[in-house]
Amino acid sequence: MSEPLQPSDPSRIAGFRLLRRLGAGGMGVVYLGRTDSGAPAAVKVIRGESTGDDDFRARFAREVDLARRVDSPWVTPVLDADAEARDPWLATAFVPGPSVAEAVAAHGPLPPRAVRALGGLLAEALDAVHTAGLVHRDVKPGNVLLAVDGPRLIDFGIARAADDTALTASGLVIGTPGFLAPEQAQGSPASSASDVFALGCVLAYASTGVPPFGTGTPDALIYRTVHDEPQLGGVEGESRTVVERCLAKDPEARPTTDELRRLFAEDATDTFVDRLPDAVARMVAARAAEGLALPDVEPTVVNEADGTDGPAAPDTPPTRHPGRRRLLLAGGALLLAAGGAGAAVWAADDDEEPATGTGRPVYVLGVHTSTTPGDTAAGRTCERAARLAVAQHNASPKQAYDLKVKVRADRGDADSAREVARAFTADRDVVAVLGPVAETPMWNASGVYGEAGLTHVSSTTGEHGFSLLSPKTSFQSGTAHAALGGWIALHALVAGQVRPVGILIDRAGGPAAQSQGTLLVRDWRDALGARVVPRVVAEKTDDTPKAVRELLSAGVEAFVYFGPLDTTVRVARDLAAAGFTGPRWMEHRLYGSDFPRRAGAAGEGWYVVTSAADPSVLATKKAKAFTAAWRARYGAAPEPYADQAYDSARLLLTEFARTVPAKAGRRPARTALAERLAEVKYAGIARTYTFDDQHRFDSTVDGWTDETYAHEVRDGRFRQLGSLGDLDRAARSGA
Repeated sequence: MSEPLQPSDPSRIAGFRLLRRLGAGGMGVVYLGRTDSGAPAAVKVIRGESTGDDDFRARFAREVDLARRVDSPWVTPVLDADAEARDPWLATAFVPGPSVAEAVAAHGPLPPRAVRALGGLLAEALDAVHTAGLVHRDVKPGNVLLAVDGPRLIDFGIARAADDTALTASGLVIGTPGFLAPEQAQGSPASSASDVFALGCVLAYASTGVPPFGTGTPDALIYRTVHDEPQLGGVEGESRTVVERCLAKDPEARPTTDELRRLFAEDATDTFVDRLPDAVARMVAARAAEGLALPDVEPTVVNEADGTDGPAAPDTPPTRHPGRRRLLLAGGALLLAAGGAGAAVWAADDDEEPATGTGRPVYVLGVHTSTTPGDTAAGRTCERAARLAVAQHNASPKQAYDLKVKVRADRGDADSAREVARAFTADRDVVAVLGPVAETPMWNASGVYGEAGLTHVSSTTGEHGFSLLSPKTSFQSGTAHAALGGWIALHALVAGQVRPVGILIDRAGGPAAQSQGTLLVRDWRDALGARVVPRVVAEKTDDTPKAVRELLSAGVEAFVYFGPLDTTVRVARDLAAAGFTGPRWMEHRLYGSDFPRRAGAAGEGWYVVTSAADPSVLATKKAKAFTAAWRARYGAAPEPYADQAYDSARLLLTEFARTVPAKAGRRPARTALAERLAEVKYAGIARTYTFDDQHRFDSTVDGWTDETYAHEVRDGRFRQLGSLGDLDRAARSGA
């Protein structure tokens, strides 16, 4: 799937650190990279004769600009690009999934229900591509990746603007023979209908395992595409009729992407991975798991037999740069200097794994994550935090026992969440669990954990009610969603931004958005004494633009939107287009999201108020040491909420240590840990943790204003302005 970097490969391109090679061809090389925030990326570098062609560079720059406008969950987003670089490059999000070509080759054709779901989501993807003014021109099984939640259309390497005639060579056949439309095969310009034809070919291939125009030489495939009828013997039921229409020779006779979306609508709304055969679903899940374990920086391959650069000798493993070990040691030393326990031993790749043959007992810290797209980042952060905390423990020469990390992921639903919890509770070596990371799993897994007496702490959820199912062993170290909605009012007050406000609550944001919005309406009106104009948008409607216009017509001078990322970006653009420059706030769960990049200039100046600090800009010894240790281990600054995940892991491990019997051979009682947590007061990196009588993070204690932070989108990223306490003191002093 990938290979180490070669001596000629760069270690970094702009904001992307390169980790491995994903592939290479005549046009260049594709690398697996990582952003400074830790997000994986596929970085395609163009090399060869094209780099000296000014027309190519102009076309490349225009296509990148258009590709940035494609807004669909089923299309890999463009992260960055540079057409002026010596070797032009394009970076997109990395999708760790098999292609349709790989899945079908390994496990055979997909069943009709999976093909229809695939068709509906790809039609939606192409609709977004065409809306942005692009034609993909190379839709084929190898350019469709399968992820847990749905497919991803990739590779805009030959995509063109729909109206691009001056920059496209006339009469040139561009695309993949066997999956390109007759008009493309004859050298005519491609259109959106050409992509629909290619989609029909992909669906026929997925249904039968064979391209609809067979295999063979490019000339033979092109001839059959133009003159022969497709072979659709294995395409069944309603899908056959749809595929036949897609493969019509006349572009005008093909359905539009919007029509295809309607034809497949019922299927596209079902859970995608559940429609796949078990073998393919396991393949997808395995790739997703590999994607969560993004590698550290790979060394350049060196031929150790003679000391020269080149491919490694067959039996000689690549070695790591010695400088990395020094860096890891330095990070560990900084953590110790701030009062952390343990020795500065951080160099081993698997340093959270205990040493063998010590005779000490080994206990397990579980991490309960999720594979749903909106929660994978939080899960990865929790896993990283747990591994750092466990590595710190195992580095101490005086510990009486060793620790390991075990990660299990649910699918975001109730059943799989309970399955994960049952697996953890059945393992008697598991002494505590960090997670779940998502709301639905938290609700449903807590009862299983509670029944087994296994203590768990969720640092990423904020909805209440779990204590009804598990009143003794379930804890929530994240701040309640509803409380953070009200804290926007305090930020407005200390920032001098109290004015007539429009508060738009989008029910698509779920209960959290509704509870935050309701509380803020009350606080802005009653506590601040200012005018409020609230609006509520029903779920699964397109009423948001209308609601924005109504609020602006009402004369509001400030704006708050509670809703999902996609529509927050849309609201930002609508407000910018209307010339609105008043203060704007988004929901706290969007801190650390892709909002700054996706909203672009329209996102500048937006605020978010959250309990999450950016430890990399805090001046305390603990924050500096934690940031240094995180950078040393993971090569980047801590991602959003990493400090809270780490605090929660350390809290669990610190209190667990106090439950371990002094007498060797005796195991600690599981319930003892929960009893200690209920009474704990733990000083973390940027906040102090105590729990109320329902085991929720207690945000009513003194000092909470110093543990709640305002961030502003500036220069394309979230910038921490300070805690609400800092901002209040600055305002009072006139600073």
